[in-house]
Amino acid sequence: MTQSLGGISILIVEDEIIIGMMLATEVAGAGGVPVGPVSTVSGALKAIANRPVDAVILDAKLIDGSGADLATLLEVRRIPYVVVSGYEEAALPSSLRRAPFVAKPVSTPLLMEAIKSLGIAPERSRPSVQETSPCRSPSGGGLRTA
Repeated sequence: MTQSLGGISILIVEDEIIIGMMLATEVAGAGGVPVGPVSTVSGALKAIANRPVDAVILDAKLIDGSGADLATLLEVRRIPYVVVSGYEEAALPSSLRRAPFVAKPVSTPLLMEAIKSLGIAPERSRPSVQETSPCRSPSGGGLRTA
């Protein structure tokens, strides 16, 4: 596989650990730096707080909640993401339909194309969640990032 991801860090948020590990292997093989996998919203928040993340591969359904909740935070933080799901794209919450989509079972070439479509470059200077002010989901509840 070519080194097409150029060292960008990609957080993998996937509720099935085997799939998450496979995604991490594919990201590394394509020249990216995999972070995780993590299988929960809370695990993703911790990962984002602990290191800069250039992009996220996000499953729609997570162990402790919905990928849509995490997508809201990612949009506030301006972290691009790709949705990977076994659900039909049309059945996803609207917040997840705004991002590039790759259906499971995951095709590696389609996933790499979706990541490249985000148009990102490594951003090692991105502040951690702890360095920013708290935010909430639009519903007024939900995720607190600090």
